Amino acid sequence: MQSAASVERYFQFSLLGLISTAYFALAASGFLDRTTLILTFLGLLVRAGMVTGILRFRLPISLVTAAALGYVVFFPIDLYFVSREFLPATVHGVCFLATVKILTAQSTRDYVYTGAISFVELAAAAILSVQSSFLGYLALYVAFAIATFTSAEIRRRYQSGRIAAPPHPRAITWRLALIAVSATAGILVITLGLFLIVPRTARMAAMLFPNAPRLTGFSNEVDLGGFGSISRDDRAVLHIRAIGRGFPAGIKWRGAALSQFDGKRWSEPPLPGRIIPTVNGYAQIANDLQRSRVDRRRILYHVDVQNSGTGTLFVAGVPEFVNADFRNVLVNSEGALRVLAGPGEALRYDVSAYTGPPLEAPLTRVERARYLDLPPLDVRIYQLARQWAGDDANEFERALRIQNHLQRDFKYALESSATPVGDPLSDFLFVRKQGYCEYFASAMAVMLRAERIPARIATGFQSGYYNDVSGLYVVRASDAHAWVEAWLPGRGWTTFDPTPVGTEAAPGLFSRLDMYFDAMDHAWREWVVAYDLNHQVAIAARFESAMRGLSRHRTGPNTQWSATFIKAVRKRGAAAAGIGLVLTLLVWFCPRGFRLWRDRARLKRIMRSGGTLSDASLLYQRMLDTLARKGYEKPGFFTPQEFAATLPATEGAPIREFTAVYNSIRFGGNASATARLAGMLQELERR
Repeated sequence: MQSAASVERYFQFSLLGLISTAYFALAASGFLDRTTLILTFLGLLVRAGMVTGILRFRLPISLVTAAALGYVVFFPIDLYFVSREFLPATVHGVCFLATVKILTAQSTRDYVYTGAISFVELAAAAILSVQSSFLGYLALYVAFAIATFTSAEIRRRYQSGRIAAPPHPRAITWRLALIAVSATAGILVITLGLFLIVPRTARMAAMLFPNAPRLTGFSNEVDLGGFGSISRDDRAVLHIRAIGRGFPAGIKWRGAALSQFDGKRWSEPPLPGRIIPTVNGYAQIANDLQRSRVDRRRILYHVDVQNSGTGTLFVAGVPEFVNADFRNVLVNSEGALRVLAGPGEALRYDVSAYTGPPLEAPLTRVERARYLDLPPLDVRIYQLARQWAGDDANEFERALRIQNHLQRDFKYALESSATPVGDPLSDFLFVRKQGYCEYFASAMAVMLRAERIPARIATGFQSGYYNDVSGLYVVRASDAHAWVEAWLPGRGWTTFDPTPVGTEAAPGLFSRLDMYFDAMDHAWREWVVAYDLNHQVAIAARFESAMRGLSRHRTGPNTQWSATFIKAVRKRGAAAAGIGLVLTLLVWFCPRGFRLWRDRARLKRIMRSGGTLSDASLLYQRMLDTLARKGYEKPGFFTPQEFAATLPATEGAPIREFTAVYNSIRFGGNASATARLAGMLQELERR
């Protein structure tokens, strides 16, 4: 039967969409490795070819059994030697099982197992994903799940022979799709209410999965050549909201300062710091002398750090106060701020900072020795440092000369040497003369130390860009940056940036779309992933404020809202009424016109090439509609033949003939007579 075949095809596509949606949701979390992604995707492609009929083959049972036994042996190898973690190894196993079931599913039990595996994949994606795209995958999954379950039930009834009068094969697929979409919309609306009522937190996911992918592009060590791959990563890692005034141009988000250099790597020496307790949520970072500086160079901002793996607080300017939901704030000897955060946990904090130069703090003898320490260097670096800096100026002028030479004579590039070199700093200065920001910062810091000027490199992020859709400053992993801090007499720690300014791509359509996607992702993380009691209170406060504002507008003595409304109606009422009338006519006549066009097209098709048994029912119903317009209604307890016998002579003869042909098709199986029945209907409608 054509209807049964249509339902079977619909079921197979729905099941394929179900497992595909779960796979893409898991892939979007960034947790799957490339091999697993490719192999599972190839399995989905093969299954799609099998469903569409392009590929026709069955995997031998012996091959499937051998693969399953082989993976049983491979799992402990993956657990202890390849992935070395339970969660990735388990995900690999689930993806392998999903691929096997996709390629071999034939029985109802196989289909049930396939659906269960897809649910496990979706649940894993729900835990691992922090992107707003998961909402789209969830909606698709629910739609495919409803379509799969409904078509599976109809498919089961067809196989059991319980459906005696099947509908038209095309009609049933469209109706099932409409049911799936409508039910999905209802479920999502109900789920939205539950999201707003039930608090959630992302900390549990961070505790369960401490090794989830890090997105900060930041570490407390810098290898020469390590920023190149980060510079190609456009994922957002910081979202900053300026409170009050905006940020000055070229602002930097400092995370750490590194003072120990071994010739290839900068690192932070294990030095003691000071712990600042938070009182009522605030930690005072600056001393009273710094806080007493009176000018307008202070900024206040809120920072969201995505998946911090180090607990580092990224700050701009000289931090004076930090408001964070942590017990203590650690300030190390290099001025970096850290908190004790769970692995992979997002950080949210407010900072009040001073954007002017910091106060001069004298260096101890031990500190000065640390900031002047150098490993064995190529003697040409000392000579080049003396040549660039000169000896006829103060420390600040000499540092500026070194910075200017690096900015002017060298080129910023993301390409690196294909083979590692023994002395990357000499190779940068005397051979390639191009590199990443850490090469420029390392070269300047080393040359300053060669000139007996204390120096260190700072790491963090460049300023980022302003997203006017969300009202946030967005800093990407590609904005990871390294610069130089030099201690100068009379100035203290002074910032230098020897890296040449790179060329920025002109904003276009894709950059604008990226702003919208980033705004959606941030809203998803803020109000879904990290939704908690504080967010509930914020929503309640906003609602209360809105209601108070509405009440003031209604009762305020100076409010003339009624006069304003009447004026607007007089000015634009005619246009609004015209638009409303046009929309009403479109809503009323367009569906009716479409149905008339569709029925006529179907009638012509049946007359031209014949139809199915279900087409006869549609033609008979259309004949009844024609008679109803003439005033003849068929009672529900009459058979078609009894109804035809009750009609007057003028209408009865053609209707009785029509009914006889209909009965021969409907109950006699004479499908070849559908074309004749369609012609008779056309004649009845012309009368």
